[in-house]
Amino acid sequence: MTGSGLRSGELADAAGVNVQTLRYYERRGLLASPRRSPGGHRLYPSDTVTLLRVIKTAESQVVTLRSDA
Repeated sequence: MTGSGLRSGELADAAGVNVQTLRYYERRGLLASPRRSPGGHRLYPSDTVTLLRVIKTAESQVVTLRSDA
């Protein structure tokens, strides 16, 4: 983690997803577009890890509900 946020790979590792999933969630509006470092890297606030875990839990519950139908 940099002093100003988590890079995409760091966030993905911490949340148990891959970087492509982060991009997908951004496109879908589930994650706000993060600010950028001077070098152009995405920098996410550390609390985004919690948000990603909530999203993953919600997705798994939807799949569970659908499979029960």
